[in-house]
Amino acid sequence: DELLDWLSVSETVTSLLMAIEAVWTWTEYRYGNNQVYTVNMAVLSAKLTDMVERRGWSLLPTEFIKYEVYLFTGREMAQFNFRPFCVSSKDNCSYVVINCVEMCTEPLSLLSKEGKLTFHFKHPSVTTCNLPGKCGFILKTVPSKAALWTLRLCTEKEDYVNETVHFHDEIRAEKIHIYFSQEYTDGSKYLYPISWLGWLHSDNAVNKRNNWENRFYNGSNRRFKVLYKFDASTKT
Repeated sequence: DELLDWLSVSETVTSLLMAIEAVWTWTEYRYGNNQVYTVNMAVLSAKLTDMVERRGWSLLPTEFIKYEVYLFTGREMAQFNFRPFCVSSKDNCSYVVINCVEMCTEPLSLLSKEGKLTFHFKHPSVTTCNLPGKCGFILKTVPSKAALWTLRLCTEKEDYVNETVHFHDEIRAEKIHIYFSQEYTDGSKYLYPISWLGWLHSDNAVNKRNNWENRFYNGSNRRFKVLYKFDASTKT
């Protein structure tokens, strides 16, 4: 309850997905540290619904219905139901999901060193473009001792020299939320939140990082994705 109360008022938490990811990370941390806790899935769903209504958060794209996220409830693992938190159709969705061009098998390892993630995306406000390459953007990883990773939206022309994409100023960093997903051989699709995993950066968390990354096995289409938020006047 203390976590959910904080999520409902925190200025740090700006979207429904961030709140869901926070709960996922909270259960992972306590399970990994053998701490006693319980999660009531019905209460969690009701509290999240209340947050959406009170804070005016947008619902998620229909794509999220297909994702599987499992929470340690204290006694067993339970699947989180995304359906009540997704729009009924794509036409009234405030978000778009953008796939990273490159696939990735070790997301935490990639984020903990200097690298880049490339995305193809033409913002709806860009009606005409004659620039070479595809419209899109690049996110660069900036490792630091203070956190496992930091991502920077590349906005300068020199960032796109010899790249396959070019940048338009309409794309804003504050509209970007990144997560990781993969598909398994049985057709299931899993979402892996990364936005609250800063605690994995500490020196004594090596085993936890390895355990987290070992989940990415026997899967395909493993890649980072961006959930991009549109202003009401922009989405077409």
